[in-house]
Amino acid sequence: MSLKMIVVFLVMLSLFLPITLASPPAVSCVGCDGKTSEIVTNGINAWQTFYAKEGSPITLRGSSGFWQDEAGQAIGDGSSWSFTAKDNAMYILKSPSGDFYATVNIIPLSSELPETISDIYVNGDEIENHGKIETAQGNSLKLKLVVTKGDCSVYHIEWTSDSPVITFSDFDSLSTIAYVGGYSGKNPTITATIYSENRERQKIRDIGLEIHKNTPPAINIDWEPDSVEVESYERFTVYFEGSTTGRSGDEDGDYIAVVEAWLRDASGKLVSHSRRTMDRQMPLPILSLTSRSVGQYTLAVQITDRYGATDTADVTILVTEKGDSGRDKPVVDSPDDINCVAGEVCDLSINADGDTFIEYLYQGKRMIKPFKFPPGDHEVIIRAYYLDENGRQRNVVTKPVWVHVVANASAIPEPANAAPIAREDLAETSPLGGASAVIVAWRILHRRRILKS
Repeated sequence: MSLKMIVVFLVMLSLFLPITLASPPAVSCVGCDGKTSEIVTNGINAWQTFYAKEGSPITLRGSSGFWQDEAGQAIGDGSSWSFTAKDNAMYILKSPSGDFYATVNIIPLSSELPETISDIYVNGDEIENHGKIETAQGNSLKLKLVVTKGDCSVYHIEWTSDSPVITFSDFDSLSTIAYVGGYSGKNPTITATIYSENRERQKIRDIGLEIHKNTPPAINIDWEPDSVEVESYERFTVYFEGSTTGRSGDEDGDYIAVVEAWLRDASGKLVSHSRRTMDRQMPLPILSLTSRSVGQYTLAVQITDRYGATDTADVTILVTEKGDSGRDKPVVDSPDDINCVAGEVCDLSINADGDTFIEYLYQGKRMIKPFKFPPGDHEVIIRAYYLDENGRQRNVVTKPVWVHVVANASAIPEPANAAPIAREDLAETSPLGGASAVIVAWRILHRRRILKS
């Protein structure tokens, strides 16, 4: 056969080619069940059956064209059509390459329920239906239902409560966690409901909760070194033994969950901080803090129970010179109250060992003997300390003394323990001024010789 005859044959074949070779439109069903039949077509039009569960949201999608219902009424201006499966129905996709008939058959939902539903399990313990359990605000409860399905293949579970303080991790699962957010004054009920697939039938199990109101914990603290004075740049420890969770016997599962401590200087600036969390099995921890330079600090501590209630306390920490043990303090022997006469010398002499240096402070300034006061009550701070081999003050102690000054001697009361009124003018000067400076230097030199020997 010549090439010319072959070309003529192909042209004639294309003119008389049956329209059955045209491709039918493609349609998919989103949300339909997997039981979909094969496409049936006569070459121009196509038929396909889809299956959907009652109440399912369905979307039919075509490659092109628009949708009509069985009556021929247009129901969509595009190739996608969405609806809720309620009854058996047929929809028609009008396509340039033919019509596609999509039949959606409804699969009825089951009204079957599981054969048996066990009682509710709470934290692994079986609780009878309508039973009650005790708990406390802040608790979490592990809940579980065990069912025997029988012929029931599909069902729904829902956890609810008649109180907004109860929430669930999974409200539609056989296992969930219920969170007890607080106590509103009413003991709530937790309900587990099993629904049939069509939600026309149900079975219910419930339990009551008796919630105990949380009480704040009570803090008890101690620290080492066993003194309010700590050496500078020294780490010291804070103990919480003896702290309680309040009326713990009334609170299910309560325990101290957080301990925390802050060390701040006199200006309120944070110097050191420590925090520990724990569970109910852990003993109360020991916190470690670090002091800084010499001065007064505030140690603030706090404990928090597992339900968020707290208790706090604070103490004053005095930081001494580095290396000062704080155990060898000068002993200041003086009365708490001294009576004097205005215009006359007031004797503020105290008893102390020979290595003790004494200063008298009045209204924040160091006083120089002889001491005279105007009428009235005056607070004098006695400051005693030792000097080390380098002349630095160590083991400083202070003591307040009240000086009561009257206009004349006849007005002075004479209790048995009153100090005698000074009548002589003492010529001594401050330990840090005048002749006593020589004494200080001699004591330093003398102590160095002792240390070397």
